[in-house]
Amino acid sequence: MRTFKLGDIRIDVLPETDYCTVDSAWLFPSLTRDDLQAHADWLGPLQVQPEAMKLGFAFQAFVVRAEGRTILVDTCNGNYKQRPTATWQHDLRSSAFLDNLAALGLTPGDIDLVLCTHLHCDHVGWNTRLSEGRWVPTFPNARYGFSRAEYEHYLALHKTNPTPPVNHGAFADSVLPIVESGLADFVDARQVILEASGVRVGLAPSPGHSFGHMCVSLQSRGREALVIGDAFHHLIQLAMPELPMRADADPARAIASRSEIMRTSAEEGAILLAGHVAHKTILRTERHGNGFRP
Repeated sequence: MRTFKLGDIRIDVLPETDYCTVDSAWLFPSLTRDDLQAHADWLGPLQVQPEAMKLGFAFQAFVVRAEGRTILVDTCNGNYKQRPTATWQHDLRSSAFLDNLAALGLTPGDIDLVLCTHLHCDHVGWNTRLSEGRWVPTFPNARYGFSRAEYEHYLALHKTNPTPPVNHGAFADSVLPIVESGLADFVDARQVILEASGVRVGLAPSPGHSFGHMCVSLQSRGREALVIGDAFHHLIQLAMPELPMRADADPARAIASRSEIMRTSAEEGAILLAGHVAHKTILRTERHGNGFRP
């Protein structure tokens, strides 16, 4: 696990799966072997395997400690979630997420706030845990921050009883139980969450991958870091910002959001915290031709 200090803010990477490989088409159906080979020299074999058409990947959250508060950003896949349409997280039974939280000296009861960049199934899974046949909040002392616009969008869809269910069933087992428990706070995409003693934690809209996708902005001592959620999924998108991910709800808006985040990092020095990027999870970008490099 990695710890990063941003002024007076401590940020820890919290892995559920710190490295795996996935088929490139699972993320980027339009990506070709020539694309992978063209960027293999700077990406390296942990990130791309052109012959096998594989990409390095991770499922990671972030623990933010600032001004006496402990904030968890995103909660990965979770255990025992029934996901026949999302086989990578179907009925997982791993202790890694909570073990890694414990390795940071924390218990679930120590989390004060959970912020979800968006409500897709691999970002809300540990919101809840299974207890005596019921889904209950994993972090019982925390408030949970959900995008109001995204929640209302998915709630309306949920009420139509779609098949498959909303976000592979995650809305029903990892979001609604939090709302029903009274622990949910609905936030807007430009809301300030914490501001004190020169430390600021706020939200920034980055729509496209999902309806109400937002980044979490962390600022202290003149420096900024952005927890980017699914604004991008892999380093190859730095060189190919226009590369759509298969689950982007609005690819054009996703490209615009992704490009602006990369520009902000390259021109303003913002550190990017990219939960799906294995090994180079904490990075800053620089201009390179028509794209960027880490």
